[in-house]
Amino acid sequence: NCSLPAILEFPNLMRRKSIGWTVLCIFLSLYLFVALAIVCDDYLVPAMERLCYTLRMTYDVAGATFLAAATSAPELFVNFVGTFVTRGDIGLGTIVGSSVFNVLMITSICGLFTAPTKLDWWPVTRDALWYLFAILALAVVLLDSHIIWYESVALLLMYLIYLLLLIFDRRIQSRCRKVHVESELMDEDPLTREEEPLKGFREHLCDKPKPGSKCCTWLWFVIKYPAELFFALTVPSVRTMFFFLSMVVAVIFISVITYLLTWFLTLVGYNIGIPDSIMGLTVLAAGTSVPEVAASYIVSKKGYGSMAICNALGSNTFDILVCLALPWLLKNVIFSSPVYIDSSALIYTTSMLVIALGLVYITILSTRFVVGKVLGWISLFSYVIFLVVASTLELLLHKTTICNIED
Repeated sequence: NCSLPAILEFPNLMRRKSIGWTVLCIFLSLYLFVALAIVCDDYLVPAMERLCYTLRMTYDVAGATFLAAATSAPELFVNFVGTFVTRGDIGLGTIVGSSVFNVLMITSICGLFTAPTKLDWWPVTRDALWYLFAILALAVVLLDSHIIWYESVALLLMYLIYLLLLIFDRRIQSRCRKVHVESELMDEDPLTREEEPLKGFREHLCDKPKPGSKCCTWLWFVIKYPAELFFALTVPSVRTMFFFLSMVVAVIFISVITYLLTWFLTLVGYNIGIPDSIMGLTVLAAGTSVPEVAASYIVSKKGYGSMAICNALGSNTFDILVCLALPWLLKNVIFSSPVYIDSSALIYTTSMLVIALGLVYITILSTRFVVGKVLGWISLFSYVIFLVVASTLELLLHKTTICNIED
């Protein structure tokens, strides 16, 4: 008896073990990281800024809604594949793994690599509580190992209530808080600002390093220019009135890049001989979370700390209440039968998510809601400890032999 390797979840290409394929996949993965950063930095985040200004949204609400939904597109795609194609628990496993990665690594990267940012306690506490509710709702739904249509509907209705509360968040704050705190509202038009102006089609094509720049600068320009050119020709400019279309196309490209990235990293793990259980906890979970990390880092670097943290928490809430529930509901309706999920590790899964959330929130609370080095290092060490403990448990509890598909 043996279990099929995770590589079979992807197209039937490059499956034969080879050093050449491994090296090629590593270089392709590195370039996909560059492409993903360009899409997020030049299209997704600027389109989000224009959306915030147009709708007069606060940064934290934008991070918990539009940015969270946009960067969670890969998880939604993965769960559709897991529900309808492979008919396994790949979607649930990926979302659980990426949720821990989102909470710990986004706070770590924003804390270590951006300037310290003071957060308002209200949006962080609000989104942390809703993420906790989503975790508990998922645990209740999975108790009997099968999901019926009304349970899927209940999860989707929870997200609808969450959205309604976010829409009326400023009114709720004015009634509940004794001290009025002005939310971070986008009051400067991104099109007319002097600092970090939005790039148009011409800037994407013609921006070159200044004469006399170092060789490294020119080398980096040559490396990333093919990706810059491709996206400039395929994604509508965010400076036009069709900026919302720019965001939609950017989300599509993010989903495709994330899928390719996960595929290539899985091939690397398969060739090196890393067990699938470890790959699921590390590479697959991190691979689908790259858009959240990239977008959160970019907005945090711009000074929108609340948008970054609310994106991390809001993405996880969206993953559970929409990315899992929507494919489940469609399968319930189409096949008129429950969706069966293995819930043998439910206590372990729920505990892992709650501990990660509690650790980050307590650390933010102890630093008086400042995203800085302290939060960054604690989150990083916590994620390393999580990987060591979770990987050890996986190896000890799931001693399965992987089938040799080359025979």
